[in-house]
Amino acid sequence: MHIIGNENPASRIEDLLEGILDEIIELEVYAKEGKRPPLAKGYRFKINDKSFVWDKPCITGREVLVLAGLTPPENYTLRVKLAGHKPQKVELDEKVDLRHPGTEKFRAIRKEQTDGEVQGRRDAPLLDADMAFLEVYGHRFDIVKDGSTWAILHDFQVPSCFDHKSVSLAIRIEQGYPMTPLDMLYVYPKLSRIDGREIPQTQVEQPIEGKIFQRWSRHRSGANLWVPGVDSLETHVFLIEEIFEQEASR
Repeated sequence: MHIIGNENPASRIEDLLEGILDEIIELEVYAKEGKRPPLAKGYRFKINDKSFVWDKPCITGREVLVLAGLTPPENYTLRVKLAGHKPQKVELDEKVDLRHPGTEKFRAIRKEQTDGEVQGRRDAPLLDADMAFLEVYGHRFDIVKDGSTWAILHDFQVPSCFDHKSVSLAIRIEQGYPMTPLDMLYVYPKLSRIDGREIPQTQVEQPIEGKIFQRWSRHRSGANLWVPGVDSLETHVFLIEEIFEQEASR
C-alpha cells in the first residue's frame, strides 16, 4: 500500500500548478468518494474517533500520535485506514500522504498493559497475539467458555445513534481459528436506533452465561474475505468498529 509522500513526478508538477484551497478538507468525505483531496490549508481526519486538523499534506506516524496527545509515541502502535483496504501499520518516522486517494483515519493502541490493571476471567485459551492485542486495546475483557469460546469486551463504545452509549461486545472464537474465519458480533444489552429505524439482521438472540446477547449477522464478502495469517481477532474488532460506523451513517 502506498502511503509515503507523493513521489510521482507528474503529480508533483500537478501540485505546483494547482491552487491551494483556503479551507479545511474532510478526508473521510474524499475517501468515501474515491477522490484525491486537493491542496488545502488544512486536512481534518480522525484519530481514535476524535477529529484533528493538520496543515500539511503529509504527516509522520510520530506527528499523528503527538497531535492526538498520545505520548510518548513509542508506547503506541499506529495504523492508517484506507477505504477498501485493511488498516496498515505506520512506523513512527514513516510519512503518510494525506492526499493519497482513500486515506480516511488513524487508529492507535498502547503497546503495553497499564500497571496493575485487572483484565478479568481467563476460562479458555486464546492465541498469544490475540491476548496481547486485547491487553492493550483499552477495554476490560473476559475469555469465557459457554458452548463456544467467547472473547467479551466490556464498555465498548458505540455511535450516538443507538439507545446505549456502550455495550459488552462478544466475539465467538470459532473452532479451527485462525484458519477458520471469525464471523458476526454479539452485543449486550440489545441495541436499538433512537430514530426508531430497524437494524437489519439483528433479531436472533444468543445466551452467554445467563445474559441474552443480540446477534448482528454481518459477514465478510468480495474483496474483504478472511485471509489466514493476516486476519485475526484484532482485524475482526477493527471490522466491527466499521460495522457500527456504517450503521450509524445509514
